[in-house]
Amino acid sequence: MRIHSQALRQIARHAAAEYPAECCGLLVGRGDEVRTASAVRNLLGGERCDRFELDPVEHVRVWEAAHASGEDIVGCYHSHPDGQAQPSSIDRRLARGFGGPFGYLVVAIDGQSGDLEVFSGQIQEDGEIVPVPLEIIESADGADGGSPSAGAEDSAATA
Repeated sequence: MRIHSQALRQIARHAAAEYPAECCGLLVGRGDEVRTASAVRNLLGGERCDRFELDPVEHVRVWEAAHASGEDIVGCYHSHPDGQAQPSSIDRRLARGFGGPFGYLVVAIDGQSGDLEVFSGQIQEDGEIVPVPLEIIESADGADGGSPSAGAEDSAATA
């Protein structure tokens, strides 16, 4: 998966803003390239801090905006507050009913330090989540405003 650094920073800000609840959102771009991250309301955000459910109305809004600009929803993301940057057993169980291929990011945020770690994966056609390398794309003109600290070729990176 390739992600623009600005999209990765959008995800980091979203995870920090929603902490200690899980945040969730959609990845917009083309093919394996994520150009933007669109925050979506977590319908379970007020009830629990260890689950997420994308708001279907916001999902449609993101889909319509993506298609209007010639892009697609190419994946999703969610956070694991004070957790691991790995899909949980629940994440893996729910992905089996989803199918793919579809990009999948899990962002672990440490509430005390603000440190962020990212798991990059892909949901396969059979619903299995497999790790994939994460390449961070920097803006050629510097408009992304700097680089998050991340391992560009690892499936788990620190931002």
